[in-house]
Amino acid sequence: MSATCPLCGCEQAEGLLCHAETTKLERELADVHAIVGELDITLSKQARIGSGGKGGLARERMPIHTGAMQVHDDLQNTLTTWIRDITDDTWRPGIGVDATTAAAGHLLLEITAIRKHPAVTEMVDEITDAIRQARRVIDRPADRIFVGPCYAEFEGVTCTEDLYARPGAGEVRCKTCGVTHAVAERRSWLLEQARDRLFTVREAAQMMGDVGGITVTEDRIRGYLRRNRIAYRPETTMIRLGDLLTVVLDDGERRTA
Repeated sequence: MSATCPLCGCEQAEGLLCHAETTKLERELADVHAIVGELDITLSKQARIGSGGKGGLARERMPIHTGAMQVHDDLQNTLTTWIRDITDDTWRPGIGVDATTAAAGHLLLEITAIRKHPAVTEMVDEITDAIRQARRVIDRPADRIFVGPCYAEFEGVTCTEDLYARPGAGEVRCKTCGVTHAVAERRSWLLEQARDRLFTVREAAQMMGDVGGITVTEDRIRGYLRRNRIAYRPETTMIRLGDLLTVVLDDGERRTA
């Protein structure tokens, strides 16, 4: 029986995903582990964490629309959704395993099922697009620190230009509207927006340092855990950033007093 590849249209027996397109998908999935590692680095250095300002269009108020955190969440959601679809919702990443990397690995094991999946075109498009968006983020130069969107308002219009400050700079000027912002205030704002997010000990230390400019070592965080000053969130090995931030600021106030 003669048929065509549902993705590229070339002649392919039984209408399966052709070998060329299958190989492309395999390469993309195999690269996910490295991409996730780079996203973690990007997240700590240029974390786009926010909850839109007042005014402006709805799409302008969307939180972390193109940032590393949102891109990672989108990639994870895409990969885990499709692997659960293929396995009739029996797949689980396992405790302590990165769900994104685990899902990509299992998708590679299910490549035969993917080739003949009735929605293979949609699946491949969504997976490759999520990976492409992730690559766009990690390819950004990291010589400046992301300190959030501008959100200055002029006659009811909100400026949504992203602000990048040079390391050590006290102020940053929006290149679109010209408003000058204090870097320390922007960093504090970013941490506040991340209060309810969950992080591993390593990620939390990076967030506090690279994003907030507050040095907190992993050993110090583990000390807080041992003394029950902060706690792991239920059913995870992660901590809420707001819990850590409260304890660190409280210690700072005590030392100052």
